[in-house]
Amino acid sequence: MKTLTKQLEQVILSEMSKANTLFVRDIILKEPALFNSLFKMVIRDSEPLSRRAIWIMDHLLEAKPELLNDNHIKQLIDNIPNYSHQGMQRHSLRILAHFKIPGSHAGKLLNICFNLLQNPKTSIASKAWCMDILYTFSEQEPELKPELISAIEMNLELASPGIKNKAGKILKRLRKEVFRDSSIKKC
Repeated sequence: MKTLTKQLEQVILSEMSKANTLFVRDIILKEPALFNSLFKMVIRDSEPLSRRAIWIMDHLLEAKPELLNDNHIKQLIDNIPNYSHQGMQRHSLRILAHFKIPGSHAGKLLNICFNLLQNPKTSIASKAWCMDILYTFSEQEPELKPELISAIEMNLELASPGIKNKAGKILKRLRKEVFRDSSIKKC
């Protein structure tokens, strides 16, 4: 397996292109045992290997989401604040946005997403994925909705057009749901 892992690493480092990304994805789809090797490359946070590996992992999990287990989810969450490249953070959030987060890891991801949303240095794409993740959590925990509305509104003044657009859509849904929920409670 060590030889295969080394070869996989060499292929990943040989070229950064969508074609190479999909080529490596297809190799791992045929040999799923290599997923753990790819995941270790991601978690290593070694440029440019980790950034290329997470791009591959993102495409791989679209095709075969069952490769990601609770332990992988925990490690992704644990590493989000520590990544040296914003692309790593963005891809991690994108991946996590498509998975059900186990309750034992939910609190940490919630805190990370709220912190990233408030941080002016967070990339636009990462903020957008944070909003998606937080909105999903608010569907399970409706008491989060008012806090999420406040957090998003605080970002709007200096936000990019992309964030304003994303925020507007989420705020519209949140306000409608909060209004609906408060109307139901009054009855």
